[in-house]
Amino acid sequence: MIVSLREIFEAELAAYNLSWCRACEIGKSHSRGFVLDADKTMVHLDSEIGTRSSLYRGLHEIAHCILEEKGLRRYECEAQADRWAESKMRERGISVPRKVSGRWKAYVSRMKRWGANIRKGRRTK
Repeated sequence: MIVSLREIFEAELAAYNLSWCRACEIGKSHSRGFVLDADKTMVHLDSEIGTRSSLYRGLHEIAHCILEEKGLRRYECEAQADRWAESKMRERGISVPRKVSGRWKAYVSRMKRWGANIRKGRRTK
């Protein structure tokens, strides 16, 4: 039986009793994905989940819902979600694209260095 990447994502959502919002009135970008701190029961992500990259992004957002982030700095939360997403993909025998992994590591590194001024960190490179 062949399982699609979307089915894997939906199975992870179901395992943690989470919902998937593909678009709503919230003014944030659904294309990148996000989770509201006040309501960690829904992943906001407008993606078909048809590539390893989109699966990784979806799993990353699930991680923000289920992992304890209280007391952690934002870059620590992002790094923790990245590790969880990578481990979930490896559990299923799916390799994480190097480009995706490298992009997230660079993002976490910039966030660690620049904090709220992360855009400034991007321009200096």
